[in-house]
Parts: sequence; C-alpha cells; structure tokens
Amino acid sequence: MKHDTLEIAARVARRALAEIPLTNYTGILLLEGMARNAVASGQAAELEAVRRLLAPFVAGEKSFKCNFPNYLCGGNGTAYLLQAGHLPEAAGPVLRYAEEIMQTAPRDSNGILCHPNAPTAHRIWIDVAFAVGPFLLYAGLALDEERYIEEAYQQTAKMVAVFRDPANGLLHQSLNFRRPGLLSQDHWSRGNGWGLLALTELVQGLPADHPRRAESERLFTDLVTACLPYQDAQGMWHQEITDPEAYVETSGTGLILYALGVGLERGLIDAAQQTAFERGLRGYLRYIALDGSVHHTCPGCLCPGEGTIADYLAKGHRLNDGHAFGPVVLAFGQAARIGITEISA
Repeated sequence: MKHDTLEIAARVARRALAEIPLTNYTGILLLEGMARNAVASGQAAELEAVRRLLAPFVAGEKSFKCNFPNYLCGGNGTAYLLQAGHLPEAAGPVLRYAEEIMQTAPRDSNGILCHPNAPTAHRIWIDVAFAVGPFLLYAGLALDEERYIEEAYQQTAKMVAVFRDPANGLLHQSLNFRRPGLLSQDHWSRGNGWGLLALTELVQGLPADHPRRAESERLFTDLVTACLPYQDAQGMWHQEITDPEAYVETSGTGLILYALGVGLERGLIDAAQQTAFERGLRGYLRYIALDGSVHHTCPGCLCPGEGTIADYLAKGHRLNDGHAFGPVVLAFGQAARIGITEISA
C-alpha cells in the first residue's frame, strides 16, 4: 500500500496540534516543520494556517518558561517565514530576540551558550544548536545582519567540536551537567539529530558564496556519514545509536532522515544513499498510526543519571511524546520536496 508523504506529514501535524502545547520547544520544532512544508507547497491556505498559529507568538501574546527567548516569538519557524517573505510583521520581534541572545544569553569560556539556570557551571548541550542556530541564521538573512549568521555558525561548529566522539564521528549530548568536566558517554539518537538539524539549516540557508559555507558542508557531511552505518535493516536508528539492541527511537530517526533528504537534494551526499533514505521512510511508517500518532519516542532527556549509555537506555520510549511530531513533519515534507511523493509501507 502506498502512502502520500505530504499527507503523512499533515496527519501527524494535526495529531500534534491536538496533543501538545505549542508553548514548548517541541511545539517550536513542529511549527518549523509546518512552516517549511507550507512554503514548499506554495499553497496560500497552508501558509495562512501556519501564519495563524504563529500570530500570537509574533504579537507577544505568549508567555511561557523557556531557556532561550526566541521561542517567545515562535522560534525558528517565525524567522524562516520572515526571510522567505511570508511574515513581515515578525521583523521587530525577531530583531528583539536575536539581539537578546547576542547580548545577554549566558556563555561558557568558549562562547557556547550554556544553561541559564546555572550559568557559572557552564553546562552546555547539543540541543541548543537546534534552539538558536536556525533562528539566528534566518534572522540574519532576513534582516541583513551578518553578526547573527556568524553566530549561528559559531554556536553549531563549536558544539560539534566539543561533543564529537573521534572514535566514530557521532555526538555526545552534554558537558558539565553532573559534575565539572563530565562529558556524557551517550551517542543519543535525538542528540545527534539536534546537531544535524542545525547543520542542515546552515547548508540550506547560507548563500553559495558565504565564507562559512564550505566548512558547514563538511561538518554536515561528516555527521551524516557517521550516522549512516548505524541505520538498521528496517531503516531506523536506535536510542543509543551504536547499540543495535537498544530500542528504535523515532525522533532521532526523523531528524537524521530529514538531514539525509536535504543532503540528497543539495548534492552533498552520494545519490546512492537515496536507498537509505527511502528505507528509512518505510521503516518510519511502521511507527506512525493512521490517526497521526507516533510511537517509540524518547521523552525529555538531558544527561540522565551520570550520563552513561545505560542511563540513556533507561529512558523508555513513549507514544505521542511531544518530541515525536516535528521530526515526522520535517522528514516526510523533505521527501516530497525531492520528488518522493509516495512511499510504500
């Protein structure tokens, strides 16, 4: 049986809107995926639907606890639509929060943004690459502000340098969370997905002649290449990427597939890897129900326990966890953009 890839993305987005609040970084990720798919569709109704969802954020009507202030205006999706010319009213809020990040967000000694709850502890984690990188990139492109673009690159590149395991090229998640100098031992699927998402937006958004483009492409291809050997026979990645006995984890899988699809579109990955991409989409379908529900997603996970692989494995998977939805929307939307409009279960 064949399934329409855009309909899968839309079905999961509808389920997400019924299941989770948008006033959380999981909702911010969902909105980013929906914004991308709406622009790619060229359909006025789809764009207007996303604009309506973002309007209260842009108008300053949303107030909620968040680690980084750009979430308050809708985050990455808002900045993306602004630079695409579909949300001009967001210019003021995007400028405000980009400047707030640049001027007041706490940083470690290397300039990496760190956890605001304990800034002197210099707790850094790869999730932040997704949280601020794409927002600053698209803010810079929209507002013609090179400082923001450079910061988007620097945050991502510095985090990849800190967290990359030289033995396999994969990323660890965090540093300094349980005690000073403690690097988590994981190769967590969603953590690698967060790093890839930030790199994916750099290789999509940076102009062809930008001085950071070549290095961004290298970092992107290195991480995608590091992930590929661990894809299982069904096309999925696991909670601990290097452990085939660990449970299948869908949010990391979706983010990796999104990156793989963009790499194929941009010619950064060998065209032969389209087989791996399509295998991943088919495997992903096994975990997506007809009502848009998504299975096997790791819940919130920030250096659990002592940050060992066993501690990450102890975080069991859930049905319709908030992290489940955005990666599906991104991955299947990207499939449609490269001409894979149907996929067989």
